[in-house]
Amino acid sequence: MNTEDLFESFGALDDDLLKRSEHRGKKLNKNAYSTIGLSARRSAQMGIKMKKRRKASELLKYGSIAACLVVILGISILFIDNESPNPTPVVPEISIIADNNDDISDEETDLQVKSERYVNVSMLLASNESIETLAHKIALVEIENYSAHYYKVASVESDILQESIGHDVPGTQMWYKVSGHEDMQYLIFNDNNEYSLWKFESFQEESYPYSDVLQIIYNIHSAEDIDKVIVAPANMDNSDKGQAIQEEIGTNVVTDDKAIETIYNVLVGLICYGGNNWDMIGLEEDTPSSMQNQVRAGRFLTMATSQGMEVDTLKYTGISGMFYEYGGIAYSALTMEEKTAVEKILNIELPYETDNSVAEQNKQTESNEPEASRAAQDIPVDEETYQEAREYSAELTDLQNRISQAMMNKELPFVTSSAIYENPDRIHVTVNTTDEDLIAKLQAFDTTGKLLEIEYSEQRIWNK
Repeated sequence: MNTEDLFESFGALDDDLLKRSEHRGKKLNKNAYSTIGLSARRSAQMGIKMKKRRKASELLKYGSIAACLVVILGISILFIDNESPNPTPVVPEISIIADNNDDISDEETDLQVKSERYVNVSMLLASNESIETLAHKIALVEIENYSAHYYKVASVESDILQESIGHDVPGTQMWYKVSGHEDMQYLIFNDNNEYSLWKFESFQEESYPYSDVLQIIYNIHSAEDIDKVIVAPANMDNSDKGQAIQEEIGTNVVTDDKAIETIYNVLVGLICYGGNNWDMIGLEEDTPSSMQNQVRAGRFLTMATSQGMEVDTLKYTGISGMFYEYGGIAYSALTMEEKTAVEKILNIELPYETDNSVAEQNKQTESNEPEASRAAQDIPVDEETYQEAREYSAELTDLQNRISQAMMNKELPFVTSSAIYENPDRIHVTVNTTDEDLIAKLQAFDTTGKLLEIEYSEQRIWNK
């Protein structure tokens, strides 16, 4: 024990004890008394200091306790306030989510649809067979305001198709879109848990705007929905000569935005007249030279969309300036301006009309055919001849444009085709009615009274 410890011990002694010690010290000798008294006084002084320290420590201790009491009191007041008769409720997070789910926006719904597993249709097709060889089973599907023709295509097994179904077609219980698709080019049919794949062909109408097909079936609403257009040569002539022409033409891919927009704008203005209209399409006769001309003037189109889909049914022929499809599905003829623009994009130069060597070969081939088969006065004229006719007769050009526009506007639903013919120059129109009032409505377009030639579907010719 050191001196400080000793002094602290003395400082802890009771005051009465110190007095008794001092009283007893008086009986000691003077030296001893002095020594003891001095020590006692020093100890007393140290004790006083220690008491002051203890008081300061106790004050700090009690002050801390008081501060804690204040904090506890504040919390108690806050708690009492929260127990008031009208407390503010705390809404669980799950309730907020549930409320939000009741007001899901259309955009959120679209996102949910897009999150559906995407199935590439090409993986569902069993082979690359030509579509026309499989078009023996036809079904009608009610889609919006139309009854749509679908035909069965070769596909993978039923269980794979079942796993590939998406949303059902509205208004039906057995027809489904392909998973991940909003278009309806291909549908999956459920027949007592046996699934099959079907492809769109046409609407069951005498005529309808092709824009409805683009929007309702292919989900194409603007040129921006088309990524590219693959242009391949026509293949109606697969002889050695025909294949040589096809190789010469080759396949072209159109990616220019303006070119795609031009094609789209032409397509949305077309009127479709359904199948079995080969006469309307006007591909000439099936002679070798004619079929070779069809290859040179023809193109098969495949539109690849931004949704990963391919529309591969459209075809074009420069012979009559018309789009068409397999099965004789015919569309309204293009105006001269549209024809020129489209053929420039499709790289159709009609060399059989301008190349002397080719023309000579055709002439030599046809020399062995009957004279009637070489008669061409009722064949729609080509671009070069039409240009000359337009310069020669502005009335002829104007009449054709006005009739074509009226057909696109559904003002002449009974007119199935309209084209410029030569020798003599005239507008040749095919109709499917004999109603005098309707015929008179068509005749009113010809203000000259000399340019219009009407053909009935019964093949009877009427000249005004």
